[in-house]
Amino acid sequence: MKIVADENMPLVQELFGSFSSVVSEAGRKINRDYLLDADVLLVRSVTQVNSGLLQDTKVKFVGSATIGTDHIDQAYLSEQGIKFAYAPGCNAQAVAEYVLAAIGYWADYAHKDLRKCKVGIIGAGNVGSRVTQVLELLGIEYCLNDPPLHEQGDSRQFVSLQNIQQCDVVTCHVPLTMQGQHATHHLINQQFLSQMPPGSLLINSSRGAVLDNTAALYCKQAGQDIDFVLDVWENEPNLNIELLNQSLIATPHIAGYSQEGKIRGTYQLYQAVCKWQGIEQEFVLKDLLPEAPKWNASAELRSDTGFLHQNLRRFYDIKSDDQRMRQKLAQVLRQSGATISEEFDNLRKNYPQRLEFLELM
Repeated sequence: MKIVADENMPLVQELFGSFSSVVSEAGRKINRDYLLDADVLLVRSVTQVNSGLLQDTKVKFVGSATIGTDHIDQAYLSEQGIKFAYAPGCNAQAVAEYVLAAIGYWADYAHKDLRKCKVGIIGAGNVGSRVTQVLELLGIEYCLNDPPLHEQGDSRQFVSLQNIQQCDVVTCHVPLTMQGQHATHHLINQQFLSQMPPGSLLINSSRGAVLDNTAALYCKQAGQDIDFVLDVWENEPNLNIELLNQSLIATPHIAGYSQEGKIRGTYQLYQAVCKWQGIEQEFVLKDLLPEAPKWNASAELRSDTGFLHQNLRRFYDIKSDDQRMRQKLAQVLRQSGATISEEFDNLRKNYPQRLEFLELM
């Protein structure tokens, strides 16, 4: 069996090498020529998997080591009898920790007492649910919005988007959907932003187009008092530099890039391929995960606004990711050679190891 895999997936050779030959390549460079004699394709979110990529290839299994699937044409895979698997929840804790670090930095920067703040969470799936666990751990008030889950009979209490708009912090954790009653494309638009209270924070670590980036930039240029923490961008990797410059924190789609999250993603695909081929698994997930120091989180918030940020930065300093991105992209703008898109991908490819720091069930 031949496997072609995104080079940003860890442990591919270790997990799959005993029963297949593995070729690794940059996700955006994987094209049809790589796949002519491949049986399995393993990707992350940057590879668009559709008929143009797979037509007239031998590929019979596609796996995405991600929690989102908007880059996968699942209808085409189904029509062609190609097995598909992905990795829901693999990096949910990493994203939740990113959100917590963002809130902590914002509270320090804007002198906010988090005991008096309320967080509105849009999307209550794997990631949104982890965010609620983190907030409960610290006693931060929150509310949830997720119309699809509400309609499916989820027993949690949900509120409307109008209620979410009035929160001090809004954080997005929805898939990108273009059609239907609950489409999320530009869910956060000019109208939504205009109703947010002065001094509030908007975090987007889901998909870039969930937030209308043009509306967000207009909001800042018009002087509206909203801070933005953005990890995902419309037209990524060719992001809007003006919006980056107006953002409180800007990062290159790495919210879920903990070492554990990436390993879980690869491992979930390993499980799926083994099941598909009837191969007995050789590895156990817990033996693959790194040991990491954990933060002994206090259940009681303190009144000093920098308390959370100063405690978290020992484990994950979100501002260092922001500074690294700004410095690298500024170099690109000053010099010829690499493009914004190339440097964005380089930042992801060469992202420093980040370990998860919370003990969550």
